[in-house]
Amino acid sequence: MDMSFFVPTRFVWRFHGQQVYLIGSFTRWVETVPMAPADASPGVFAVVVHLPPGYHQYKFIVDGEWRHDETAPFMADPIGNVNNWVFVKRPEQLHQAPPVLVPAQQPMPPPPPMQPSDEPMADENSVPNVAISERKEPEYTRSVVHEFLHSHTAFELIPESSKVVALDMDLSVRQAFHALAEQGISSASLWDSNEGNIVGVISASDFIHALRQLRESVSSGGSALSAAEMDRHSIRDMREEMAHKCPGVKSLVYVEPDMKLQEVVQTLFSKKCSMAPIVTVDTESGQIPNVLHIATIAGILGCIMRHFRASLASLPLLAEPLGTLPLGTWSPTVDGNENTDQSARNGRTTKPLHVVHPSTPLTSALTLMLESGVSVLPVVDDSGVLLDIYARSDITNLAKGNAYSRLQYEEMTVQQALNLARPSSHVPSRPQAGAISGLTASLQGGAPSSVEGQVRAGQGQPVATSTRAHIVSRQDSLRTVVERLAVPGVRRLMVANPMTRQLEGIISLSDVASYLFL
Repeated sequence: MDMSFFVPTRFVWRFHGQQVYLIGSFTRWVETVPMAPADASPGVFAVVVHLPPGYHQYKFIVDGEWRHDETAPFMADPIGNVNNWVFVKRPEQLHQAPPVLVPAQQPMPPPPPMQPSDEPMADENSVPNVAISERKEPEYTRSVVHEFLHSHTAFELIPESSKVVALDMDLSVRQAFHALAEQGISSASLWDSNEGNIVGVISASDFIHALRQLRESVSSGGSALSAAEMDRHSIRDMREEMAHKCPGVKSLVYVEPDMKLQEVVQTLFSKKCSMAPIVTVDTESGQIPNVLHIATIAGILGCIMRHFRASLASLPLLAEPLGTLPLGTWSPTVDGNENTDQSARNGRTTKPLHVVHPSTPLTSALTLMLESGVSVLPVVDDSGVLLDIYARSDITNLAKGNAYSRLQYEEMTVQQALNLARPSSHVPSRPQAGAISGLTASLQGGAPSSVEGQVRAGQGQPVATSTRAHIVSRQDSLRTVVERLAVPGVRRLMVANPMTRQLEGIISLSDVASYLFL
């Protein structure tokens, strides 16, 4: 390394402490530089760091507490964090000035009485020298994320105030279906009152399986079930039937509050689960009496972003454009584009995307979801333009008007199912002329649902006309991707061309998690 480019810059903390560290933009706000006590000055700590020319921000960590020096230049960032700053001149601009740069003072309120300001400076010869070097990506950002996951626990995923929904095993499947729809959730823990124990989780996938069985039963000559008959079929009955058909049914996958986040990630991936309840376990009986929260990959991403919100420079990989990263599943036509980054093209998955059209039968879409193992299907027109999305969680919208009961004998298209998911003010007040009776008539006549957003040309940002689809472009940063996937309920992002709205790729939570976490 050519050290002639770097300028030895001296930092001093004069306000006492047992252990003092320096941290700043030059360490990407992650690595800390220990400061040495000054031999002739009790309570004074100093260090010399070789910095490149330019502006740098920094703070001190004094006995585990973030501090800044109020007697040196400081500034507040947009979210209110206060950092000191220093401008390092190029070596040729120093002229006869000493090689050690001490930030010039600016008028500030006097420090508290306990903070002496007249103590002598530390001897530079007794101060260690530290050189800051460039890091290799993506290895550096991954190492920072791994360190975070290994040093934080699932307890940090639990909000101060939240609602946990648990359903009794003896509740009917139909009532459970309505309960999830009313609560606006797609899954819930299961409580066995006989055992006094949390025994499992019911999710949108279970309802999809149940609806498919009803449909297949009627198609093969069976009678459609009435609401009363459905009420006699409990969650316990459904689980026993599944255990009989599939003897290898999974046991409850859960995590405990004191588990490291790295263990939580490994549990979710190894068990192929999108979520797992955070529970308390009785050490003597092994029973699980309480559910505290639900652990998800989105929750872990949100925890990371909250932790680094004031120091995102410590995760430099997040600044990279999506199109330069080997991340997600992309259409072959996009990877054939000569503007696509070659290194990204070599590392990411390229295959025809699973999509549906507005006219696709809903039963076909549900089957495609289960067989392909995806939670969201893009809805496109014949030209591949993104119109909307249909997600597994949308199955709970069939509870409106008991639409699921009529699905036993009437076909429904994806577009008609999407109309159920729209606010009532957007649903046409009457069907189109000539619409047939029954379920189809009640759903006919809606214009195609709009995506969250028509993408602004050249910007790749959505216009907030709907919240159903979350769209990014190849030009958006990985930070944008992570922030949007950290929103509860968002499982996948659609990558669309900003000019044409052509669907180009899909970025899932598991894609980002495997790229950053594993």
